Amino acid sequence: MLRNLFRSGHAYGDIQSILTQVMPKGACLDLPAGTGVNWQGIEAAGFRPWAADLFPKTSAPPGSPRVKVDFTADLPFADESFAAILCSEGIEHHPAQSGLIAEFARLIQPGGHLLITTPNVLNLRARFSHMLTGHSPANRGPLCEVSQIWPSSDGKGKFIGHAHLIDYFELRFILVTNGFRIRAVDTARYSRSSLVLAPLLWLPAWIATAMFLRKRLKKETKLRAELLQGVMSPPLALGKKMIVLAERLPHAGASQYAGKTAASSFSQAAS
Repeated sequence: MLRNLFRSGHAYGDIQSILTQVMPKGACLDLPAGTGVNWQGIEAAGFRPWAADLFPKTSAPPGSPRVKVDFTADLPFADESFAAILCSEGIEHHPAQSGLIAEFARLIQPGGHLLITTPNVLNLRARFSHMLTGHSPANRGPLCEVSQIWPSSDGKGKFIGHAHLIDYFELRFILVTNGFRIRAVDTARYSRSSLVLAPLLWLPAWIATAMFLRKRLKKETKLRAELLQGVMSPPLALGKKMIVLAERLPHAGASQYAGKTAASSFSQAAS
């Protein structure tokens, strides 16, 4: 907990350490690649990075694979092209997240992995804010056309900001129904506000969540336990970011879901 309390807000170091443990190795698509901050980590983890971004010029070193991609459209890659895909701080900008995950499932080889990082809207601070204001502080401003339409990096256009924040319940559902199994959930840094609120809110939140799941999933004992363990784990109850590692199963479809817990740490998950 101390490690995650005093770290910087992004997950650069975590991405390298997670991907280092992931097998099999091969090509790794970094989408959106942004300014290329994850490139060295992907390479150091034993993968061949491919940078893809709407503005790809600064996403990778000169001469390295980089592609201009609008990820709101079909992705311009062949089926099962990648051993892994990294979607770091991107899914919260996408208006059709189920379609994006379906495209990732198409591109990832069976047994390959998808690593997603995104703002965490289930920490205690966000839950408390939503109770009082109807709005999560992770959005960095109210959801409206003034705060969530951002100028592009080249100043020639605009794109959507954090207008499509996604919580663990929704992300897990989309992953499972597209043939993925969640291997682990972690965070890059704990929210100090959530730590302050934890003595007051953690137990009531745990009880309320457990009662809700028991009422709605009466016969699904194993699934209830997995969901409760996931959403009330320290990374999701206290973390600023949600980092999810998911494995593409050999045959796409929710029926392949094995029901493994998603609250383990990455050091235990990617064996």
